[in-house]
Amino acid sequence: MLLFEKRFELLRLELRKFNGDVKEWLYFWRQFEKIHADSSIEDLDKFQYLLQSTVEGSRAREVIESFPPTGDNYPKANDCLKTRFCRHDLQVEDYVRELLKLVLKNANSNFCSDNLCALYDNLEQQIRALETLGVTTDKSASLLYPLVESCMPEYFLQAWQQS
Repeated sequence: MLLFEKRFELLRLELRKFNGDVKEWLYFWRQFEKIHADSSIEDLDKFQYLLQSTVEGSRAREVIESFPPTGDNYPKANDCLKTRFCRHDLQVEDYVRELLKLVLKNANSNFCSDNLCALYDNLEQQIRALETLGVTTDKSASLLYPLVESCMPEYFLQAWQQS
């Protein structure tokens, strides 16, 4: 009997660099968290990974560079970064602002099916992000529905209400 050994070579993952934009925090932290939680990596190395995972010249990089690069300073730099950018309230505000921009942009535009599909996709993206932050539609429906309806063409709303 022959045994075959299968070998898989996985692609090398490159961490998304964090630029200090609060909306990008979740993407960044979900990737970096694996490094942060890995007890086999020394804190000095984690500090270097954290530094390399930020965009040069960004506010995030400045926060990290404000600490001397030592193992003892890694937890401090990481906590400072979280305090500054892992702000639930600011993340929710940013996504709500994006929803408002979509509504205002589409309030006076001529709709065609492509525009409506794009609007739907963009709205869904923002709503999914808000749900990830704990702002579920059952909590926000009374605000979101009238907001979204306000940018829909009248003929669309009439057809929707009739169906």
